[in-house]
Amino acid sequence: MENTRHKILLIEDDKLDQMAFERLVEEENLPYDCTIAGSVSEARCTLSSDRFDVVIVDYVLGDGTAFDILDLVKNTPIIFVTGAGDEEIAVEAWKAGAYDYLIKDPEQNYLKAVPIKVENSIKHKKTEEKLQLLSGAIMSADDSIYITDLEDKIIFVNRAFCETYGYEEEDVIGKDSNILWKEKPKTDDSKKIFRTFRGVWETGTHHKRKDGSEFPVSHCRSSIRDKNGNYAGVIGVCRNISDHILLENKIKTINLKLKDRTESKN
Repeated sequence: MENTRHKILLIEDDKLDQMAFERLVEEENLPYDCTIAGSVSEARCTLSSDRFDVVIVDYVLGDGTAFDILDLVKNTPIIFVTGAGDEEIAVEAWKAGAYDYLIKDPEQNYLKAVPIKVENSIKHKKTEEKLQLLSGAIMSADDSIYITDLEDKIIFVNRAFCETYGYEEEDVIGKDSNILWKEKPKTDDSKKIFRTFRGVWETGTHHKRKDGSEFPVSHCRSSIRDKNGNYAGVIGVCRNISDHILLENKIKTINLKLKDRTESKN
């Protein structure tokens, strides 16, 4: 992120604080393209015509408070700036959706924390967007996907899983994954297979729905590791292959009939 410039909106009605912020950006050579608004109404006009990476807003403004800005920047990280003694307000702002807050001091030392707060807010926002994208991709996948913890308890299922197995999400969260199997899998054998294939096992087997009916699936399980390389869980991807098996059976039947006809002619 070193070569990336960030668009920053400062909403501050105190001219001296505005100048101090601009001086910080200039002296520290911060990669910010700054816009300054001196009131809620001015900020409202600015936000209606432009988008920003981060909004820094003082709590007390001439025509309102920083809480009036929250509804205007729901998809943009916002950093509250409050005076000393207003820590409770800062916490309330954080609970209401602010990414972070700064406490003003007479010597304006709080400005030294601005670059860190801005970078952290942007990183947090990017991580949040990636998680939303990943979650959307998994939830919209056609294959049934479930995740278990180290105790083999189901902690996540996607939409396709619920439709295929007939469960509601709350029915399976916290349950042992063995409820999916026609027969209880041998744990020891499964572990050996995981080691052999480096955390991946793909096979054809039979699973059962909530109503007890059985169906064939292509089943792939992969181990999940955390950032330190330790096992954190298992993700399972299942596909109902009933139609595939029916098609195979039809092809086999046709081949057998052709073979019988050939043998009869001979």
